[in-house]
Amino acid sequence: MGQGHASWINATPGMKTVAMCDANPARAQAAKAELPDLLGYFTSLDDMLAMQEIDLVVNILPHNQHAPMTLRCLTAGKHVVQEKPFCLTVAEANAMIDVARAQGVMLSLFHNRRWDGDYLTMRDLIDKGLIGDVFHIECGQGGYGHPGFWWRSDKAISGGVMYDWGAHYIDWILNLVPAKITQITGNFQKRVWNSVTNEDFGQVLIRFDNGCSADYLTSTISASLRPQWRINGTRGAIERDGGDSLTLISYANGFRQESKLKITLPSYGSTEYYRTVADHLLLGEELAVTPEQARRVIGVIEAGLISSQQGASVPPPEGCE
Repeated sequence: MGQGHASWINATPGMKTVAMCDANPARAQAAKAELPDLLGYFTSLDDMLAMQEIDLVVNILPHNQHAPMTLRCLTAGKHVVQEKPFCLTVAEANAMIDVARAQGVMLSLFHNRRWDGDYLTMRDLIDKGLIGDVFHIECGQGGYGHPGFWWRSDKAISGGVMYDWGAHYIDWILNLVPAKITQITGNFQKRVWNSVTNEDFGQVLIRFDNGCSADYLTSTISASLRPQWRINGTRGAIERDGGDSLTLISYANGFRQESKLKITLPSYGSTEYYRTVADHLLLGEELAVTPEQARRVIGVIEAGLISSQQGASVPPPEGCE
């Protein structure tokens, strides 16, 4: 991940990677081979933050280290780009936002998947009115298989099954539905993979004040899955189930038209995202991914977990409506 972010930054005019930090000395040594032209290779974050040449820090640590390490960087007066998810709780999100504002520095989340070709195509079809007003979205991913023995399967570190791909899908949903959240229902289950601590199944149902609802699920115990995307509108629908195409069904002209649309497969939006960061910091352009948007995603996940524990729907946390 470090090498990837460094290359995307270096490909962005106006930005340059100048240092790295990893608590593991072996990783710092590896970075000297992978990124041989840096000014500093550190195992102490404080030492790196003392470098005057550093304006922006990118936090790519495991999920439970996002908030604590980012708070240290913000307090040191550095702009921060955070890998997703933003953090594990809304309280952590609020703390980071408050410190960034107090210090007058930028805080943003690496929501690079907003530039995925399938998402942009679906958004364009919706914006053109080809399926009318969206009233229900179903989406998700997963399958049946052991999630593996690594930190992403450890709930204490990862936050749980919803904090990986869920961060992308929920951000996509919230950008497709221009309305406030009124209610969230969660369904989290642990049934099969007891050798790891993440849930085996996670689902959130989001209700919006315009009447639209969205249902996202992620699972490692679902032998049969619905399509990756099914978006229903008052004048048609969009369905996508992998590959390089999606299906559009439209009644926009008064009769049924069904089309297969070729799409550009994901470019992962990495350089596109960093271009927006550079434009914001160097040219004063509006920030494309704000910390308030990132907090809203965490609010949905947190509310879903609370709802599942209580067995009842709950409102979104304050600031995440």
